[in-house]
Amino acid sequence: MARWVLPSAIPFEHLKGHDLEECIYWLMDSLGAKDLEWRVGGIGAGTSDGGRDLEAWFFSPSPDGEMEGQRWWIECKGRSGTVEADTVKAACNNALAQDDLAYLVVVTNTGFSNPTRDWVKQWQKSHPCPRVKLWDKSSLERMLAQHPNAVFRLFSQALSTAGHLEVAREGFWNRFDYTSPRTLQTFWDAREDLVIGPLERIALVVSEFAHGRIGDRPWGVACEPQAVFETLALATANLPYLFGRALRGGIDQEPVIRGIAYLVLATLRVIGARDVAKMIEAQLQNSDGTPYPDQVRLALLEPVLSTLLYETTEVCSADCKRVICGGGDAYAFDNEPIEAYWRRLDPQGRQAGPAKDDRQLWIERNDEPCNVGFAVGAGNGCPLFASEPGETELAELLAIVERVSDFRSAEAKAKAAAETAPGQP
Repeated sequence: MARWVLPSAIPFEHLKGHDLEECIYWLMDSLGAKDLEWRVGGIGAGTSDGGRDLEAWFFSPSPDGEMEGQRWWIECKGRSGTVEADTVKAACNNALAQDDLAYLVVVTNTGFSNPTRDWVKQWQKSHPCPRVKLWDKSSLERMLAQHPNAVFRLFSQALSTAGHLEVAREGFWNRFDYTSPRTLQTFWDAREDLVIGPLERIALVVSEFAHGRIGDRPWGVACEPQAVFETLALATANLPYLFGRALRGGIDQEPVIRGIAYLVLATLRVIGARDVAKMIEAQLQNSDGTPYPDQVRLALLEPVLSTLLYETTEVCSADCKRVICGGGDAYAFDNEPIEAYWRRLDPQGRQAGPAKDDRQLWIERNDEPCNVGFAVGAGNGCPLFASEPGETELAELLAIVERVSDFRSAEAKAKAAAETAPGQP
């Protein structure tokens, strides 16, 4: 396992009072605690806590499948030296009044003496419930090292780059958090030393599109062919989750759509269109192996394929002598017409106006060849404009995109090499 946390960077000597309680609160949350209650009245030493600083429940399945809960009490004792034996004894005796208490945890940023640990063992023999746990500095180091999200909230400087990557992965898949551009650059600089799996790669790609573009850090091609294939497979299988999570949270789906469209394009660079199409279709099925209904498959794939076609068409037609494309409204900032930009300074906000004109006009000349090499002519037009998700077979559509991508990327690479050749200005 990668080293996620640098324990030496956690200021345990200063971890007392409110700070220690907050650290344990987030650690318990990372451990899966439910109904977590922090019994503190405000910043500082806290108020009367009824014998515990935190209370939590942990649930696990019983042999018959029912979920059974265990109630935990946590007492936090920040010290400069060893925790006093009388403090531990008082916590144990106080917990006896709670019949349904399963565990009592006494936590410190330092340590417990051997006589204190021996007393707890003897006390436990005559008081089997609650079970008593003593968490010292070594225990905290071990647990925090396994749960970087708890560390990130309080001691981000204690996380290694691998730890920050783990936080980025968990944040995206659990909360739809996007990684900041600065952190993305840190990951990119250290990519040779990081273990970036499909879950991490999807989170990074979508975060790039959430902030604007992928060109500076092309994660989909900065890995082995099998890795990008597996990443696209996982992304496709999780389309229902990703779209559903975005809808429920009111989150813009565009970064997800553009990110997966990019993964399709990156996969086509290393694996044939028919194999990619076969893989995508295999992922869109129920747990019992039956495929999704056609309308569901189209609803999931259409946004991705439409984006892929749109971007490919825009790039390929930019210098095409055969096809002239134009029309529709001119859009600039925040998807608004340019003339509507200053509405953001109008106290009245957006005013009702005419509907957006998203129609496009494209004119195709039959007497010009296709730069990419498609067989075109009278009655046989550009396949990019003629293709449409749901009407064009998936493998055929991807083969068109693959051919354009191969030609245009090779063209761009050759142009870049010529511009940097010796003797060029």
